[in-house]
Amino acid sequence: MIVKVVALLLFYTACFAQERKVEYYPNGKVRSQGSVLNAQKEGKWEYYYPTGHQLAVEHFSKGRLDGKVTYYFPDGNIQGMENWEAGSLEDSARYFYPDGALEKAGMYRRSAYANEWRYFYKNGTIERILHYENGLPNGEVRMFSEKGILLQEGFYQNGKEHGLWKFYSEGGILNYSGEYNLGERTGEWFEYDKKGRRKVWRY
Repeated sequence: MIVKVVALLLFYTACFAQERKVEYYPNGKVRSQGSVLNAQKEGKWEYYYPTGHQLAVEHFSKGRLDGKVTYYFPDGNIQGMENWEAGSLEDSARYFYPDGALEKAGMYRRSAYANEWRYFYKNGTIERILHYENGLPNGEVRMFSEKGILLQEGFYQNGKEHGLWKFYSEGGILNYSGEYNLGERTGEWFEYDKKGRRKVWRY
């Protein structure tokens, strides 16, 4: 009886034990390394450029991405930081320029853009602010110059321009305004002079 129990324990241990796996580039450098459980990636996995510098760190559960994921540029600066749940992008994410400046930040829901996303110029000023639903721009949008001056403002509906939009010069002066209907200009559009006086603009 004891022999049978020991044999069963050894059998289950062999079946469920994690196996360390390492993959290599033709030049002999490590390409990736991590654990495999029941022929599926499990736990922390690390990936490398052919130069040997780290490319990414991912976490898995039952073969699906699950947990924090970090991507790197070849020089070691962080390229992106994401959160995964059971193979789906969820929660907050941040992406960076090669010099380390923040490029964009926002939220995911079921691997699609959700809620507010902010995009930045390399100098750190905001380029645009967008709101998303089901991965598509939906709601208010504002776009700025590198000096922080408002250039455009309007609304999206299901990924298309909709409602009133306003367009400004690099100096922040209102140039044009008009309405969109699901991506198509509609109604009267107006052009403004430097004193704010408007006239109908033929588009």
